[in-house]
Amino acid sequence: MKKYVYSIALFLLASFIGCESDNLDVLNYGTIEGQVMDGETYMPLAGVMISTTPASVALLTDAEGKFTITKVKEGDIEVNLEKKDYLNNSLKVAVFENEVTSMNFLIFKDYNETGNIVIFDPVPGNGAVDQRLAITLKWNIEGKKSGIELLYNIYLFESNSTVQNLLSEDVILKEVTTDNLKPNTTYFWYVVARHDGHRVANSPTWTFKTGDE
Repeated sequence: MKKYVYSIALFLLASFIGCESDNLDVLNYGTIEGQVMDGETYMPLAGVMISTTPASVALLTDAEGKFTITKVKEGDIEVNLEKKDYLNNSLKVAVFENEVTSMNFLIFKDYNETGNIVIFDPVPGNGAVDQRLAITLKWNIEGKKSGIELLYNIYLFESNSTVQNLLSEDVILKEVTTDNLKPNTTYFWYVVARHDGHRVANSPTWTFKTGDE
């Protein structure tokens, strides 16, 4: 009988410890800060609605187009931007524990005549790893009105860079090749579509990581 009671006690103690361990899971947080600018004039935009996916907080940019979101769960976070008379935009950023991720964000006037253009389907796929140091970036579009001709600007930059480098501009095809990437490095890239001198759409910000060679 004593052995039976002792076994039950051990079982209950183990269950209690297990529950305590579950409750002690630690969530790591970082901060996102940035400035939103007009994609054509590069002037700061006040009153842009900022939200995130997964949801954390919704707020508006200040008079200088700036915002700060604190206590954002660590990982890949999608930052969503909305403003009247502008095309909605969303960009994916990486958030790290106790670090501040700083980015500049561009949104573009909605000229309507081009249609509701969406740039999607990146190659390599978003989050791809072990990519070669010479790589061809590709994408697709939908929602373009018939007869509209687009040119593309492609931006590529390292994960720890605050400067979004222009890789290639006025590209006709929906692809571009680069061959001077660094090994074991995480890169971000996105595409801007242009029509008749205006920027009419841009893709989400995608990411990939190179391999050893």
